Amino acid sequence: MEYNHKQLAILDAAEQLFASQGFHGTSVRDIAHAADVNIAMISYYFGSKEKLIEAIFLKRIVGWKSVLETVLKDESLSFETRFDRLVETYVGRIFNNPCFNLMMMRAQIQADLGVNDLIHQNKLEVHGIISAFIKAGQEKGVFNEGVDILMMVNTLVGTTNHIMSTRHHFARISGLEHLTDEQLQQHLVIHISNHLKNLLKAILIHEA
Repeated sequence: MEYNHKQLAILDAAEQLFASQGFHGTSVRDIAHAADVNIAMISYYFGSKEKLIEAIFLKRIVGWKSVLETVLKDESLSFETRFDRLVETYVGRIFNNPCFNLMMMRAQIQADLGVNDLIHQNKLEVHGIISAFIKAGQEKGVFNEGVDILMMVNTLVGTTNHIMSTRHHFARISGLEHLTDEQLQQHLVIHISNHLKNLLKAILIHEA
């Protein structure tokens, strides 16, 4: 769906506020103020706060599934290269969209949010795309049999999200406090990607 300038301003403001204050801790008035729009405009465009958070998720996850499919279905690349691209693309997207991912983490622990059904459906679809790719690699003899794909995906997601959400603690522990935010992000994206590629391909390709 294409959004106009005002709609994008509302979506961006809501995403930042939901990430920092939580869904229940954010009012429609807060969002209108942050987006510099009339409060009635939010109702006009989105109907309710619940529909607004749903629109944010739909905007983000549709794009992610499209990118994921493009990366994993490129048969001009080897299975190993496509897996590397999967990890690199995922880590990069998490660090480039911190507010959305913090919002998503908050939403998943609030069972009363209707958007959790959307999140669950997205998780199933993403898991299906990655599973199909790994199974195709197993059929070609590239990837090992008996791999716990769900745990692999959770390792990718969990490690990346944890470091993204606690990046300043990670910087202090790693002695990287001298880096600017931009330098730290660049370092973390490369460091996490390399670590996860080595870790997960040890399971996928090498003998246990």
